[in-house]
Amino acid sequence: MNNKNFDNHCDVCGALTRISVHKKICDFCKFVKALDKSTDKNNQNIIFADNINQFFKDKYAELNHGETFILSLPVSRFYKKPVPKKGQVNFFKSKNIMFLLEQHGFQMVSRKSRFSSQLSMVVRKV
Repeated sequence: MNNKNFDNHCDVCGALTRISVHKKICDFCKFVKALDKSTDKNNQNIIFADNINQFFKDKYAELNHGETFILSLPVSRFYKKPVPKKGQVNFFKSKNIMFLLEQHGFQMVSRKSRFSSQLSMVVRKV
């Protein structure tokens, strides 16, 4: 395998990712990060976050066990791709959001708009 295009790890699943000039793309979980856009390190919205793992660590630290929060974000579907928001850095699919939640000690309680490109769900700290 030629490793010159695979020189970084995915922010979501840790697999090796392809790096192009403008994007980092994970072939395993399909997470995409735009590398050509600057991020707001203090932004509390996951699609603009510089470090998504730190976003979930901070969220975990501020909640007590059993507390919930609402997570709403655009996700790519098989048949529908949302228009990127201005300044959006992180692009998700439902699969990698669920992976992130489980990885950081959260559990989905309910979701709305199951087949929409805007995923809205209630998430609980386990």
